Amino acid sequence: MCNPNFAAQHPIVFERYKNQLSIVGDSRSTRSLKVTGCVCRMRVFVVTVLVAVATAENYYRLPTPFSYSCRDSLCVKENRNQAREHISLEKCQLTCGKYGALWPQPTGEVQLSSETVAFSPKRLKVTKTEAPNQKVTNMLDEATRHFTRNIHYLHPDYPKDRKKPYTKEERFLDPNQYDVRYQQFDLQQHNTPSNSGQHRQNSYQRRKVERYLKYSPFLREKHIPGEEFHNVNIEITVSSQDDKLTLNTDESYTLAVQTVEGNTTVKIQAATYYGARHALETLSQLIAFDENIDSLQIVRDARVQDEPKFKYRGFMLDTGRNFYSKEDIMRLLDAMSYNKMNYFHWHITDAASFPLYSNRIPQMSYYGAYSPRKVYYPYDIADIVQYAKYRGINVVPELDGPAHTSAGWEWGAKEGKGRLVLCTEKDQPWFNVGKEPPSGQLNPVNPELYLVLGELYRDILEYFDPEMVHMGGDDISFKCWQNANEIKEYLAANSREANSREFFELWNTYQSNAFSKLQEAAGQERKITPIIHSSSFARNYVDKNTYVIQVGEEANKTEIADYVNNGFKVIFSNQDQWRLDCASTTWVGDKTKSCARELPTWEHFYENSPLDMLSHLGVTNARSDPGQQKADSNNPREFVLGGEATLWSSETDGNGLESKAWPRVAAMAERLWTDPLLPLQGIDTAQKRINTQRQRMVYRGVRADPLQPEFCLHDESACYSEEQYVARSATHSQPSQPNQPSQ
Repeated sequence: MCNPNFAAQHPIVFERYKNQLSIVGDSRSTRSLKVTGCVCRMRVFVVTVLVAVATAENYYRLPTPFSYSCRDSLCVKENRNQAREHISLEKCQLTCGKYGALWPQPTGEVQLSSETVAFSPKRLKVTKTEAPNQKVTNMLDEATRHFTRNIHYLHPDYPKDRKKPYTKEERFLDPNQYDVRYQQFDLQQHNTPSNSGQHRQNSYQRRKVERYLKYSPFLREKHIPGEEFHNVNIEITVSSQDDKLTLNTDESYTLAVQTVEGNTTVKIQAATYYGARHALETLSQLIAFDENIDSLQIVRDARVQDEPKFKYRGFMLDTGRNFYSKEDIMRLLDAMSYNKMNYFHWHITDAASFPLYSNRIPQMSYYGAYSPRKVYYPYDIADIVQYAKYRGINVVPELDGPAHTSAGWEWGAKEGKGRLVLCTEKDQPWFNVGKEPPSGQLNPVNPELYLVLGELYRDILEYFDPEMVHMGGDDISFKCWQNANEIKEYLAANSREANSREFFELWNTYQSNAFSKLQEAAGQERKITPIIHSSSFARNYVDKNTYVIQVGEEANKTEIADYVNNGFKVIFSNQDQWRLDCASTTWVGDKTKSCARELPTWEHFYENSPLDMLSHLGVTNARSDPGQQKADSNNPREFVLGGEATLWSSETDGNGLESKAWPRVAAMAERLWTDPLLPLQGIDTAQKRINTQRQRMVYRGVRADPLQPEFCLHDESACYSEEQYVARSATHSQPSQPNQPSQ
């Protein structure tokens, strides 16, 4: 009845329960277990012990009979008894292929070891921070805190309902709950040899303790031998004192990971805070929770050099049609930062509501907000802008006009300023005067309008301190102006006819006056770049040296090439590929009619390349290296700032935001960071990495939809299209990546 090979046949069970078996057995069986590794008891006794332990500790989980091997840069599932080495899925994902689990794919040198080392987050700390001023130091402090919290979130048992945006309140804990366990962790994290005694004291008083530690399973569980003694030390060096993100900010970084015996040293070097923040995000992707050993693991040695291909990697959220809470927006900013996106275009107002509180003209939100609770007050905006900054994101506010205006503008006539907005009559069908309900368009011939705009711009510049301001410019309805009495009287008084040419001139009158008020609000010393939606008006009326054009045309439209050929700076947002609200729309109006018949998938988001698009449209040298251009010629790439996904919120609010956006927008993020060449680099390995990125985002609390059944995550070679199969077959004979021998 004795089985001397029990430990060899059941290593996971043996390792996990040898201590418990030692406790319940007599002294002879205990000595036998520790010395010989066998259990000389009847099988029924072992089962009884395991059940008893499981009942007592609620700890038992089935071990896995599978291992994973890296083949052609994909993790393949196999039986453990057939594997040369027992490798967990998480370890395979970290080390398989040239780029492992990194998302977006780095653009420079990448070297990843095929080995990992286990460690406890209690042994992870920042031992050195070099920055040119205290402001950058404080920002790095915040970034490392957020990074550390995300590491704790990797534990599968971390409560999902506690994964919320990382705000100032997250760093406060009732002193009565501040027990020794959290105190020791906090001191270990932040009191390091490189800090002076006074700095340690001030730092400790400032930090107190992180609330998330209260729920971290890592502080409650025992760890594998050696893990408690392995140190992961992070050293960060930033050379530039610039703390504000702009289109010209250097976001590059170098990350080096080196392990020597019981110490892993991580060195981050970046010109700016924003590059260092990206490096911390990359570092977090070299770490994973290993189910087999119930521990964190980090790639043993690594080197990554990286910088983005495009300056502008954005997301537009409409909060005018449906309101989003501050927490909803912060969750979005978190998810954007996990994908190294850097611009949040906040379409804060629309015809349906005006939730932006204006200190100078409070009537706007008084009349225009859905309720007093659904208002973005100045302190809300300040919190969001600061939150975005720490995550490497610049906020671009939009005050739409002249269309998409109604709610909030009605007070003008009541206070003797005349009608500020036209075509809002309830007895007139919206489709006779607008593009969707509710109809409404600013009154370009009312001088009072521009005084109001000037005050609103002053508030916006104070709240946001923006680099760029979006001025709208989409869905203008000439039918509105054609039917408005004020416009008819103005045209008649100036001997002008009611035709398209005159309406374009009216539009130009509005845009010129509005921009003048924006410049006036900014002052002579401050430069604000205006953004406007693409249209025939934009192509023919606005100054290419002043405006940035957000291109919304479909990918095959020649107008896209016209902007670049004429020297306009552009942000790609073509509606057939990077628009999110068409997924299940039943809403009315022109925007719905323009939805693509084929709903864009993550692959559409990934393959939608601005430079390839321009090449296909005949733009010369769209894919050429700027260094190869003649000195007197312009390179088309200089005019493409980047791209932006858009979510018009007719049928979406905070409840559906994340599932509509992620992980499809993550695919766009790699397109704009890396600009991978297709099919040279292929969809195949991108598919496996985006599956891992989606899982990582879920661990961090993002409600991202799955792209495939989880089966595909566990065997990356098993889920493919016919086209992928053909491509794999053609390259199957090629050797694996140097760091990953085929198994």
